[in-house]
Amino acid sequence: MPVFFESIAYDKANRQLLAAWVIEGKSAGAKALFTREGDRYRQVCREATFPMEIADKIGGVTWNQAGMIEEEGERIFLEPFAEGRKLVICGGGHVALSLIRLGVMLDFAVTVIEDREEFAGRAREAGAHHVICRPFSDALDEMCGDLTTAFVIMTREHAHDVTCLRKILQKPYAYAGMMGSRSRTGQIREQMVREGYEERRVEQLHMPIGLPIGSRTPEEIAVSVMAELIQVMNSLDTGEGFPAGMCEELDDLVKKEQQTAHTDTQEPSGVLAMIVEKSGEAPRRPGTKMLIRKDGSFLGTIGGGYAEAEILKKANEMLREGCCESRLIRIGMKKGTMQCGGEISVFLLPL
Repeated sequence: MPVFFESIAYDKANRQLLAAWVIEGKSAGAKALFTREGDRYRQVCREATFPMEIADKIGGVTWNQAGMIEEEGERIFLEPFAEGRKLVICGGGHVALSLIRLGVMLDFAVTVIEDREEFAGRAREAGAHHVICRPFSDALDEMCGDLTTAFVIMTREHAHDVTCLRKILQKPYAYAGMMGSRSRTGQIREQMVREGYEERRVEQLHMPIGLPIGSRTPEEIAVSVMAELIQVMNSLDTGEGFPAGMCEELDDLVKKEQQTAHTDTQEPSGVLAMIVEKSGEAPRRPGTKMLIRKDGSFLGTIGGGYAEAEILKKANEMLREGCCESRLIRIGMKKGTMQCGGEISVFLLPL
């Protein structure tokens, strides 16, 4: 059976996952991983110290948001997530090229569908991770959506826009938007309802696309679209998942720990810090992660400022002391010149 971080890092299937972390209790530090199948979760891996009866209960329920549960004296943080945010752009014009660059910069996996080879080539040059040069309908037929996928429609013709929209409305997604004037997109809404698509779902489409910032140039329009997309996707209650490259590094740390487990000098090589609860105006959500390495460097951020400085201090103390037991710490952030107010609970897991 694959181990926890290895399964997330190297199995690149388009999956919705559920991570379960024992935060407090006799099994503190134990982890289990599940993958969604229909309205339930199937166990992918479970550490020996993670209670089997709790894993069975978790797998039999649909979890749609990150949060804490209590089972049999254990406090467990559940984090549903998919493996990275995905941006699918239908069309390869000037605005699309700017949106590609923004998406890549913001760590989205960017796919572009464009049926003209010349424009598909431009999308590749702009940095798109995957470019599909095929008819829009055919390409979308073979594409899955999920709760971390954003679909953006900006083709060259009204007919292509409608074709894409019909296909996308049949898929799950976190965000779907179409570029066009208010009058034109209003007509398309009415058309979709007449064709039998659910009215509530049609009303939730973002068209005209983008936040109203008075944008004019392709670059400014792309900024307005990306801002709206981020606003919508960040409002979802799913977990944060893992920053790019973190799972691979965590997997390496775990394997090194296993190789030295038989020695008398076993010490953690890093500490994974993860927000598991928040209140007030703390800036980052539960599931936000940060890896602190033994040399003092780190990957990721839990929001910067006072709270992050405290986390770095505690994690580095654990590394210096050779502490191999997990900890849960609470950090209050009173309102002031440099503090936002609120409280976060952060789980520290040595690896």
